[in-house]
Formats: sequence, C-alpha cells, structure tokens
Amino acid sequence: MAEQGLDALVLAQPESIRYATGAFPGVATYWRRAGAAFAVVPHNGPMTAIVGDLQAEAFKRQSQIDDVRSHRIWVETGQFDRRSDDPENVARALVNRDVAMGKRVRESRPAQFDTSASVELLRDALAERGLLKARIGLELGFVAARDMANFNRAMPEVSWVDATNLVEHLRAIKAPQEIEYLRNAAELSRAGVSALADAITAGMDAAAMTAIWREAALAEASLRNLPLPASAWAYIAVGGDGFSPGGPARAGDLIKIDVGCVIEGYSSDGGRTAVLGHAGPAERIIYDALRKSFDAGLALLRPGVALSNVYRAVATTMWDAGFSTYGRGHFGHGVGASIWSEEWPFISADATATAEPGMVLAFETPYYIRGLGGFIIEDQILITESGIEVMAPSPRDLIEVG
Repeated sequence: MAEQGLDALVLAQPESIRYATGAFPGVATYWRRAGAAFAVVPHNGPMTAIVGDLQAEAFKRQSQIDDVRSHRIWVETGQFDRRSDDPENVARALVNRDVAMGKRVRESRPAQFDTSASVELLRDALAERGLLKARIGLELGFVAARDMANFNRAMPEVSWVDATNLVEHLRAIKAPQEIEYLRNAAELSRAGVSALADAITAGMDAAAMTAIWREAALAEASLRNLPLPASAWAYIAVGGDGFSPGGPARAGDLIKIDVGCVIEGYSSDGGRTAVLGHAGPAERIIYDALRKSFDAGLALLRPGVALSNVYRAVATTMWDAGFSTYGRGHFGHGVGASIWSEEWPFISADATATAEPGMVLAFETPYYIRGLGGFIIEDQILITESGIEVMAPSPRDLIEVG
C-alpha cells in the first residue's frame, strides 16, 4: 500500500475478504456482486467490515474485528424464547422482539441485497477515518461498471485506484492454515487417483471414472478424520480429443486425469496420465517429451526465480524435442480460494512474478491431441524459504492400467 501511495484498501471480492479477515463474508457474496460485503483495510488503524445482517454476528466472532457493520439481505430471521414467550401469541412475540431490534413493520427486504445501502455504510466508515478525499485501492477487476456508479455517486471525491494486482500478489502468499487446507485437499485427490488407477477397466467412460475417483477421495477424508471436501471436481477424458469426457475406454486409449478437492474454499489441482493397456510409440514419445520438459521446469522452480524463466525452460525443452509448434500459454498457476482452481500468478512467457516463499502453484505440462487423447503431468508445489515441497507426491510415470 505504501509503495502505491494508498491510504486504504477496500476489498470487495469474497475471496479477498476471507483472506484478509479469516471469516466467511456471507451468502450474499455468492452472487459475486460488489456490495455484498466489504473489508476496509486502512494504511494505519483497525479494519472495518460490512456484511449482510444474517451473518454479521458470526463474522465478528470469526474475524475478531470489532467494527462490523451490517446491511439487510433477503433472508428473514426471528427470535423466540420458549421460556418466556407465549406460544399462543407467537406472532406478537416475534414482532415485539423485531421492533425492539429496530425492524419496521410491513417493510419488505430486498430480493438479494441493496448495493446502495452497503455502499453508504462504506462511505460512513471512510468518513469516520477522514478518507473521503483519499487515494483508495479497489479491486476494479472485480467491480462491475454499473456497480462502480454507486461508489462514485456516494464518494465523489475519493480517488479510486485499481488494486487488483496488489491484492492478487497478497493472496498469492499463503498463510499456514491456507497451506494446510491445500495440502489436505491435494492428499485426498491423490488417494482418489491411486484408487482410480487400480479400478479402470475396458468399457468404462469418464463419468464412471469420475465417480470412482470422487468416492475414493471422500473415503480418504473419512479415514483421516478430515472434514469432507465441500466439493470435488474432475476433468477426466478418455481417448478422443483429450479434453471432452469420452469413452467407453478401449485398449490403447489415453486417460487424462485432472482433478481437485475443495476444502474450506481452497481447491487443490493435480493431474496424471494413464493408458489402458500399453502405450503406443507415438504416445510414448510425446509423454517422454512432456516429462523431460516438466523436469526441466521443476529444476528451476525455486524462490527468487522468475516464473517466465520456468516457462522458457519447459517450452524450450519441448521445442528442442521436435515439438516446435507446442505453444501452451502457461505451465501452471496459483491455487487457493477462488471460483475455480486457477488464480494468479501464472507460469507464462510474459509473467512478471517471481516465485516467493508461501506461494502454492500447480505446475503442469498438458497436451491435448485429437486422434490420440490427452496428456497431463501436474503437481501442486509449495515454494519454501530454501526450495520447494511437492504436495502429495506420486510417481510421474505414464500409468498403465487394466
């Protein structure tokens, strides 16, 4: 913030609010619209949070932020005390308690939430800190143009600065709890891949394989007394073009297994390639080139190394192996709490980021070839102070199954 001359940050993206506060910002954020929740991070001083009234108390407990303000969302709640309230006059009891809490009679809540109301609360919080003429960072990569009008109307003298990249950089460095979520998710996913490799037979399609993988990942969570992942995703492709699901599997078919488990909003990402029976010469040549390229990039992936250099090592190895038109845009990405499994930074030709301790990256060398199928080698990597840790490691050989 000091480097960019910011007086404060206003976080509007749900994942960013959770990163900064450690608390779930509420169900209204599922619509992914600016105004459902905010976290105000001043350059100096305590934070303020603005969330929907349904979860304001829980948010305050989880975040330990003293200044939590709430706006009305669509969910109606009430309070009833069985010990003192008359069950024969339940409506009166509920209304009396509501009125005592400031609710109005015969007034409807918004269908979702009122962006103008939450922005006014934000204005009040900034005004109390003397920040209505300040230079404030906002995630303009998230805030929609029509929502930005609310900010400008309520706070016309604020100088809003795009803080999208700044917040991405902050979120790329994971806290210990985040790393634990990602490690556990990766280990559950690996258990599923191992079980799937043992179970694949001729005639299976991608849907059947996905079910086997998911069941095994959930079973591993139960075995280890871990909370079940909130969700588990799989891009499994059988033969064909390597990306569409495909199947049923026949002898010689490639099976691309790209999977992840989501724990507390944090998604793992890893992948392996299998073949039903034995790989043909073309499949073997391609896989060996991808494996050598993966190894070349992995050898460079250390703290302080430019991610563009990692990309160049992978791409050059493929080109030198004869695949001179292989031009994949990135060989990996950050993982964390996002709407899917990919977030900044990317291991790309134009990457400006360097590997930093605390980053968790999915490093990969995929190739999808119509007429052969899909190839992928992908590991989840933690950048440490002295090197790297491969989370949930497993052999990188082409897996022969069936």
